Amino acid sequence: MWSPDDLDIQIIKALASPHSFQWDVRISNAHVAKGLDVDEETVRNRLRHMKESGFLQGWELAINPIILDREAAIVELQVDDPKTKLRAISELKLMENVTIIENFYGKELAVHIMFGKEDTLIRQVKLISLISGSLIPPVWWRESFPPCGMIPTKTDWLIIKALRENARGRLSDVAKYLNISNRTVKRHMQKLVEGNVFYLNPLLDPGKSGGLQCRFLIVSEASKKQMIDTAVRSMIPRIISIHTASPEYSLLNVHCENALMMQEIHQWLKNFDGIKEVHSNIEMEFIYVHDWIVDEIQQKLST
Repeated sequence: MWSPDDLDIQIIKALASPHSFQWDVRISNAHVAKGLDVDEETVRNRLRHMKESGFLQGWELAINPIILDREAAIVELQVDDPKTKLRAISELKLMENVTIIENFYGKELAVHIMFGKEDTLIRQVKLISLISGSLIPPVWWRESFPPCGMIPTKTDWLIIKALRENARGRLSDVAKYLNISNRTVKRHMQKLVEGNVFYLNPLLDPGKSGGLQCRFLIVSEASKKQMIDTAVRSMIPRIISIHTASPEYSLLNVHCENALMMQEIHQWLKNFDGIKEVHSNIEMEFIYVHDWIVDEIQQKLST
């Protein structure tokens, strides 16, 4: 089975998460190529091959929850028996506010949610706990996002809607679809990028490549977190994405060649000064729940 090499991983990382979230969804192949000291054609060919293999399904335009008047959180949970996972996942997919379900090997799941009010979050966590059927209570934490002070116009929302399923689609196609000029689209895109309105999220299928796609949840001492995040970026190979905006938690997604590599990374993190906890999982599936977000965007357009 085909497996991504170091350059493939570096290209995805450069496009999706050079530091934390990648807010410039229009970052060019030429810019990526220059940063990796390869030619633009190599980047283009590698991306095409990853798509043809099925490993890279596409690119999602993920929205900063602030512009939807919401916050975000991740809920980690266990089911009592792996056989009950499919039922739990099917019920979680029907919940309002759920954006992503991460299906890990074994009994564990992670549920990404956006919520409007504190009591909504508490109710969601309780409902997720009931769905899991486990006596082990779920663990949750808030995701942090940069401030977003701009109020998108109707044209901004139309562009967001057009790019939701293909974040790296051509702006000329967006202009044609919306019946506006390329210059208008570029002007609005510049404002949206500068306002931290959305970020680029790779849609990956872990089952379409060799090796293991592993996710590490790192809980750090607040005073040492910046130092830890810097060390993690420089010392751990084959990082696909890293999210570090939270004051306490860091999420690290790594393509490991085998289980031994995963264990070595886990042990290295566990022994690092300032890291309080490390949780590692093997990603089996990413399930994206989009319907209610599409409805939210439509409501913004209506008003």
